[in-house]
Formats: sequence, structure tokens, C-alpha cells
Amino acid sequence: MNLLAIKREHLRQWRYNRYSQIKYYNFWRDERPEEMWFSRFVMHHFPDCKQRINFTSVLGPVELMNDRHYGVNIFYTGENMHTDHFSAHQKRYQTQHYDLSIGFDYDNPGNYLRLPLWVMWHFPPNATHEQIDTLCHDMSHPTIGERHKFCALVCSHDQNGLRKQIMSSLEKIGHVDSAGHYCQNTDSLLTEFADDKPRFLQQYRYNICPENSDHTGYVTEKIFDALKSGCIPIYSGSNNNPEPEVINHNAVLFWSTDNNSQELMDQIRNLENSHETYLHFAHQPRLNPQASDVVWEYYNLLHNKLKELL
Repeated sequence: MNLLAIKREHLRQWRYNRYSQIKYYNFWRDERPEEMWFSRFVMHHFPDCKQRINFTSVLGPVELMNDRHYGVNIFYTGENMHTDHFSAHQKRYQTQHYDLSIGFDYDNPGNYLRLPLWVMWHFPPNATHEQIDTLCHDMSHPTIGERHKFCALVCSHDQNGLRKQIMSSLEKIGHVDSAGHYCQNTDSLLTEFADDKPRFLQQYRYNICPENSDHTGYVTEKIFDALKSGCIPIYSGSNNNPEPEVINHNAVLFWSTDNNSQELMDQIRNLENSHETYLHFAHQPRLNPQASDVVWEYYNLLHNKLKELL
């Protein structure tokens, strides 16, 4: 990125943050600073906090990651920074230069905290332990009901070709509705469901939901969207061992990482040929019994880290 573009982006981010005590750099732009999950978490847990807090991520110029701002500086990423898409410079700053670094890795040392993206996607920042327990119970035991449609895919791209591979294989069994920007063959997500993905997925028995890339611990909201909506997830990611303390792997169909899908295809055909077998599979608890305790511990760890810094 040239110097002029960097200056323009710096100005844009300054305008975006200028009225906020908690500021965001290189973050997604869907929400105002005060609406962000981290802002709401801080304001709920530390209502009297007057400290300026700066959150920096990777969705912008790498040059802006060099900036150290007045106050507490926190790095966050929900992206898999182990791919070639990210530079060595960005990866180095993931655990250095900041007062606290937050991501999905299990084994980063020092001032690091694991808080995977799916936690913030599916659990509100002001939730109590009891509320998290209720949300986990509802996700673990969704309403299955009558699902007259076979399978859905909702995504915007397919960088590694895996989604197309899965979709093409499943098309040999039944029709796959692709409602995102990638391979779109239906507009019903927008026209009938007002872009409400969970409601849209409630029509389907299966949801193709692999991660964008594969790395241990890299688990986003995708598989949890499927679980919550009552779909059977067809998943690939995190070395096909996603969140083992949280997710009941028996309730998930795993796409083979060695591209040998025949066993999985036979399993899906068996589920489709026997409604009783499908219902038995679909009604399994989708989360492990201790799931809410695991989520609550993420809240406690983040609270304690912020308490140290603030």
C-alpha cells in the first residue's frame, strides 16, 4: 500500500474512532466502536473505566499495526495468521508490541489469551453463567422438525476449492442451495429471510460449513451456526478436531482431510435413505455437557486480563 493510501486509511480510522474511549484499528467496519463486542464487554464488566483502550487487528494496512497509541493496546484476530496470506511482520506483531494479544491459538506464551471468534459470535458480552448455560443447552438441543430441503452452503468465496469439492460431491445425492455470493443459485436468504442465516438454515438437513483454512484451534462461527440451526454440519477444519471440549464430534459429519470422501458420502446416503437413522443422528446432543463452563471460563480469563491492564 502506497504512502498516500496509508494516510487516507489513517484519517478514515481516526474519524471512525474520534468520539470513542475504546478505539479500533484495522477492524471490520460493520459496527460503530461502542457497538463492538469488546466495547460492550468492557463497559459491562468495568462500568467506571476511564482508561483509553485501543484494539488493533489485521483487516487493514500492516503499516498501521506499528502504531502504538496512548492507553492500553490490545491485538485481536479471528483470522488464521498461519497462512501465506499474512506476512511475517503481521505474525510477529500478533504476540509482540501489544499489552495483550487475543486469538485462537492454544499455545502462544506470555501476554496472550485464547478467545476464538465463535464465542463472540454466539454469546453476548454481558451474559451471565446461567444465560450461557441456557444458550448452550438450546444450541445442543435445537428444534429439528420437518426439514424438506437437503443441504445449504452460505459463503462468499472458496479460496482453497474445498467448498466446491464438497458441494459437487453432495450434488450426486441431492440439490445443494448456495445462498452466499459464491456459486449462488438461490436468492431466498435475502428475499425470504432478510439475510437471517439461522432462520434460512432451519429449512435444511445439512449445512456445508468448512473453515477458510485448516489449522489447529482455528474455529469460527460456521460450525456453530449449523449446530444452532439444527442442521447436521458437514465440516472440515482445525485438523477435524474442532473445540473438543465443547462440540460433540459424534453430531458432526467430517469431510476427510485426505480427500477420500467415499465413507462420508456413504454415511450421508444412509441417513437420506432412512428417516429414522437421520432423526437419531440429528437429535444427538450437539455440545458436550461441560460446554457452558468452557465458555464461561473464556469470560473469566478475559475479565481477569483486562482487570490487570486497567
